[in-house]
Amino acid sequence: MAAAAMRSFSVVGSGIHRFLGLTGRCLDLECITSIRRCSNTSYTTYNDRDPAPLFFEDEVQVVLQRVTGMDIDRIFRRRQQEKKSTPPKYQFLTNEEVDEYMSEARVKAESLLQMPPVLKERQPINNILETNTSLQAHHTDKYVFADITFGVSDRNRTILNRTILVRETDGTLRSAWWEERDRINQTYNPRPGRNVVMPKLFNDENLKSALARQEYEFVLDRVCAQCEPDSSVYQRVCVCVYDALDTHHHHNTLYSTRHYGPMCFYLAWNKRIDSLLVSLIQEEKINTASDIVYLYQLIHKDCKSAKLNIEHTQHVEFIKGYIEEDCLQRAQVQLALQCYQDLQHQRQQHQHNVTNAHGL
Repeated sequence: MAAAAMRSFSVVGSGIHRFLGLTGRCLDLECITSIRRCSNTSYTTYNDRDPAPLFFEDEVQVVLQRVTGMDIDRIFRRRQQEKKSTPPKYQFLTNEEVDEYMSEARVKAESLLQMPPVLKERQPINNILETNTSLQAHHTDKYVFADITFGVSDRNRTILNRTILVRETDGTLRSAWWEERDRINQTYNPRPGRNVVMPKLFNDENLKSALARQEYEFVLDRVCAQCEPDSSVYQRVCVCVYDALDTHHHHNTLYSTRHYGPMCFYLAWNKRIDSLLVSLIQEEKINTASDIVYLYQLIHKDCKSAKLNIEHTQHVEFIKGYIEEDCLQRAQVQLALQCYQDLQHQRQQHQHNVTNAHGL
């Protein structure tokens, strides 16, 4: 406690900021704040199991990166943004210089495709430190005590890390709720692209409107900038976007973006890959479809199709094994795969006829 006594503390309230030492008397202050708890209800994406250990497995990461793809033109496409776009430069280059520039572009593309982590929703903070009835009704607002020491983690809340406490009007001293912590941290340690007040975009009505305009990537980028990946708002928004993509078969909208892998993981986790498989097979991405089934088996290791001992490099047979054992929309996926096989057979037959016609 003595070591922590020299750390900088701020008490926020009524537009006044006072910096105090961490002592027992720092709770009796005249400056008060009123911070309302976020009204968003908890929306749990991952109920019983923590997805993080599976998501960060090496094999799962390899599969997710492979299905995401790397379309350079799509990654560096022109996008709407607040910053003014710089005009393109045209240069005459040798083949060696072109290869060098392409290598640099691939490195930058890999950084742009870095996936946001998939985490379990954080648990609410309900840590009451003290109830002092002598302070009851002493003020009409609350005190917020925030440790603003430089270089301390915003997410930790122990006394040795960033402490944020709230004194309620009834005299209760408690740890700040997550929503309060986010606002105070953004006030004293602002992060680029993040607002103190939650954007109205994430309200149900505005979110539905944005999804109706198919602004999926914009919404996901915005929530990644605004929220922590284990916050209830982040998980609720991501679920809404993923469900809209799956319902309208717009999975390809996120292809070669940092959000494609987490979307595939979410669908595989919830055993809802059938619609995605149909889309991939219709686009003749049979390798990617096989990888999605493989991802499904990595997450659900006890599924029936995982016991068939079919190598996932045998793409068609591997998908057929999933259709027979685990598929929920068997007719749709089976029809898409049959059409793909018929198309491949017709192409082979056409190529054979052309070869014979030319006497080759």
